[in-house]
Amino acid sequence: MSALSPDALIAPWLSERKPKSLWVVGQGTPPVIQDFATANDTALTEIKANMLTDLSLPVPMAAICVDPILGEVDLEQVGILRNRLITDIFCLVSQQIPAEALYALGFRRGEFCVSQAGELLSFHYALATYNHTRAWNNPKFWANPENWNKYWW
Repeated sequence: MSALSPDALIAPWLSERKPKSLWVVGQGTPPVIQDFATANDTALTEIKANMLTDLSLPVPMAAICVDPILGEVDLEQVGILRNRLITDIFCLVSQQIPAEALYALGFRRGEFCVSQAGELLSFHYALATYNHTRAWNNPKFWANPENWNKYWW
């Protein structure tokens, strides 16, 4: 386990995605996010937990949960972000939260980091890649493949 800081995980994630609009969910915007937004002309919007269900807000390209996910209420907020169809989501999660809870939401596990809240694990969500292509989901394996493109019912 490395002694990375949250900033050491957030900066490369932002650099890779380069969002033009970004929600910062939680209390305040860390300097690493503010610096990225200034350098890359990214529109930042600070979102409080009670604003997540406001459907009048435009959906951003990406979202970062700056407060660690510590309990069920926080996990529900992450689910709300995912259900808003935000393309990319980054969050830091307490080790007390089972990883399966985030896997169920389509998140992928990242690296460990250490913050004032203790040891945290990063999780990432990408709408484009959360549901992998399955080999069986094509006409080759459907019922009566020998009749495919022969008959029109």
